[in-house]
Amino acid sequence: MSTISFWSPFPATGCSSSTLIGAYALALQYRTRVLLVNTGLAGEGIEASLFKDEKLSSEVLFSFEENGLDAVERLFISGNLSKHNLRDYTKPLLKDRLDLLTGSQNRAERSAGFKGEMLKKLLHTANQCYDLILLDAPYDHVDTPLMLREADCVVAVLNQNMRNLETFFGQIMPDQLREKKVHVLINKYDSQSRATLSNIKRGFKYKGSLSAIPYTTSCLDAMNRRDAARYLQLEIQGDSKHARKGSFAAGLGEFARLMMDGAEMRTVLKRLERGA
Repeated sequence: MSTISFWSPFPATGCSSSTLIGAYALALQYRTRVLLVNTGLAGEGIEASLFKDEKLSSEVLFSFEENGLDAVERLFISGNLSKHNLRDYTKPLLKDRLDLLTGSQNRAERSAGFKGEMLKKLLHTANQCYDLILLDAPYDHVDTPLMLREADCVVAVLNQNMRNLETFFGQIMPDQLREKKVHVLINKYDSQSRATLSNIKRGFKYKGSLSAIPYTTSCLDAMNRRDAARYLQLEIQGDSKHARKGSFAAGLGEFARLMMDGAEMRTVLKRLERGA
């Protein structure tokens, strides 16, 4: 029903981790079915913070039973990709709420035309069985322009670096995102910095959608342990509806709400009450 691309025009802003956090925030707080797509290589990007007990082996690397993007490519080439088999090649992260399409183990280069047609087919197919599709489109990904074009909404992941903010609001946003619905996300947000959300809005005369994920040491540690899934479930499944203002849980609740608004889904998909 709607595609959201997470994108950053700058390095080291945490685009992949923000995509993962956003997926869990949506799936755990709304009655929605989300597909999270790792557009990069298997084990990297989104997957780098997951699956701490799973290790790639030589058998997996040479297996003919591909999953993730490799399976999608094979089905696309054969003309057999459909809503009836897509989920067979995804990994469930939250039962009936959040699935992951893992990255590719195939490093072979494909033409831009092939990639474009495959992405369009994937999104068309996924939109028949998921409410929301989240794409990770970091700044250095060769397919990022394609993922931005296909998105219904773009989450621009930034930090509180004033030089980057000046470049984004002064040049990048008016040049590259004029035709898109945009939500600006400030990742690793420090409320003690002078670059607060209110100051960013006022300083750059920005009247659009803006939120923040507060910097949290425990979240960073969970990402490093590849234990992000358990950590995010514990944080979000607390009483986030009444979480302390400025806390990590409150930030995720606001982020999820604004993403749903940007995708025009909040009136359709209701918020889950605690314990639902």
